[in-house]
Amino acid sequence: MILESAILNIKPGLASEFESAFREASGVLLSKKGYVGHELHKCVENRDEYIFLVRWSGIKDHLIGFRGHPDYKKWAASLEPFYAKAPEVKHYIDIRIDSREQAESELAKLLIPESGSDSAAEENRPAE
Repeated sequence: MILESAILNIKPGLASEFESAFREASGVLLSKKGYVGHELHKCVENRDEYIFLVRWSGIKDHLIGFRGHPDYKKWAASLEPFYAKAPEVKHYIDIRIDSREQAESELAKLLIPESGSDSAAEENRPAE
């Protein structure tokens, strides 16, 4: 799963109109392949800043499927007039570690080669 984040800076005084336009434009996302869900949050410290989060099944669903679809132009055209500057868009993957033991196990897999060629790992192995 991919989490897309976009920092949206809105022109001063247009927050209410932007929120209305965003609600209307959001319907475009619902039918897109790989779309999982989305959220829009308003910044407490800067009333003209929002963070837009979208969950996609994969990054191609966003970059190729959505951005390559004709509906993307409608989406962009309805929201771009509100932007004070271009949105800062990034993509993230989920890191799930449910326990300390699992975290240590995952770390060990990264640090100790499975080929057995690590001399430190062989030194700690019990004699046969």
